[in-house]
Amino acid sequence: MAKTQTPLTFPEPPKELTGGRFMELLKFFGPGAIMASVTIGTGEVLFASRGGAVFGYTMLWAFVLGAIMKGFQTYSANRYIVLTGEHPFARWADLFPGPRGWFPVLMGVLSVACFPAWGAGVPGTLATLFAQIFGIMSSQAWATILILLAWGMFLAGGYDAMEKVQIAIIAAMVLAVLVAVVAAKPDWLAALEGSFIPQIPHYAPWIAEKYPSIASRPVWVEVVTYLGAIGGGTYDYIGYTGLMREKGWGILGRSDIREIEEKLVALKTGEQVPLSTDPDEVRKGLAWAKAPMMDNIVCYGLLVLFTIGFMVNGANILHTQQQIPAGNDLLTHQVQFLTLIHPVLKYLYYLAVTFALFGTAYGCHQGYVYTFRETFAPVSKTIREYPVSKMRIWTSAYTAIGGLLLTWTGWNPVAIVTPASIVGGVLTGGIWCLAMYYTDRKMLPKPYQMKPWVGIAVIISGIAMTAMGVISVLQYFKVIPG
Repeated sequence: MAKTQTPLTFPEPPKELTGGRFMELLKFFGPGAIMASVTIGTGEVLFASRGGAVFGYTMLWAFVLGAIMKGFQTYSANRYIVLTGEHPFARWADLFPGPRGWFPVLMGVLSVACFPAWGAGVPGTLATLFAQIFGIMSSQAWATILILLAWGMFLAGGYDAMEKVQIAIIAAMVLAVLVAVVAAKPDWLAALEGSFIPQIPHYAPWIAEKYPSIASRPVWVEVVTYLGAIGGGTYDYIGYTGLMREKGWGILGRSDIREIEEKLVALKTGEQVPLSTDPDEVRKGLAWAKAPMMDNIVCYGLLVLFTIGFMVNGANILHTQQQIPAGNDLLTHQVQFLTLIHPVLKYLYYLAVTFALFGTAYGCHQGYVYTFRETFAPVSKTIREYPVSKMRIWTSAYTAIGGLLLTWTGWNPVAIVTPASIVGGVLTGGIWCLAMYYTDRKMLPKPYQMKPWVGIAVIISGIAMTAMGVISVLQYFKVIPG
């Protein structure tokens, strides 16, 4: 620990955190609501359904494991910022050998490059449904309207309003998923086997006959595209961690947080974050760490629930009927998930999907503001001091305008998001986990470090996602055969 720094102390945590009762801790679910809603749209509604349609129940284990790995990825970072007051990217500017800031800037450039892809892909998916339902205007025209509407609503709203909207969206989707799964009467034994017994996926012969464009994609690229979309990616998680600032948890709740950030930037090589190791301060710090933990548990618990629900229905209904969400027909097959109960429930499906996908398009703007800030603030004092209220204008403009340009290329939404999903959703996530474990052990005094089992889970997640990402990138660019 730095000897020249005054030890950092924590604000007194609320009694709900010191008590630790589960129902009381639920009040700390906030930023995760935005995170869950941002990823539900394409991740669960589209790609989980498509995964079940393509591979049946055999890939359930990979989707559940992927969500768990991403949960450890985000928890490790959210915990760190609450305990220290600095975003991990700020520390990564100095922690690794080489020119200052190269690591967060590299991760940031890869992430920021993905903004327009999701800015186009998510509204584009919903636009194809609107074009089919209403029979007027092209999908590009609908996508243009949706992109501009989400952008305009974001600029007119704020964090508190959006958090309430996203919680309502998630509640509606939970209800829809539970009703759909029960109504479909799936093969629960096959679903359990698919959830817990790893199996190597392959394309059934009928896929090559009916969907040659899917069969031409390497299996690993198809699978990793799903994993990258489900639960979000680094482009979301940088901002998700930054949203902890809005809640003021832990050190972030101190009135002198800006001064603390500047002092931490000045730490010398080899110095740890100067957290007080007084037992009472350690107690308070670890109590505050429960807030991001609960936010993560609820967020990824919901994502696992959505994923299983949509994938089970995809396997039980679409796979048996040899129907796959593909090309520009990405959402219409899934209406069967609810019409099994009663035909009128197709309107519930349309409403739920509209809220989920539009919520994703809307929520991306909020998260991406923090993604940009936390990425480049470590190497630029100007960005660190630049008001978030002004930054949100041009980061959202970049996402929206870039999304409009991609929309009018005529590419289908799956083609648009595939590279972003592989690189930003999986590869950089693995690198993040490995860097986060090193940061935790290097920068935090021992009483504040992650428990050994959590650290091991973070390492395993890092290795697995890095390996999957590297293989898929090489296959996507045809460096190795698929």
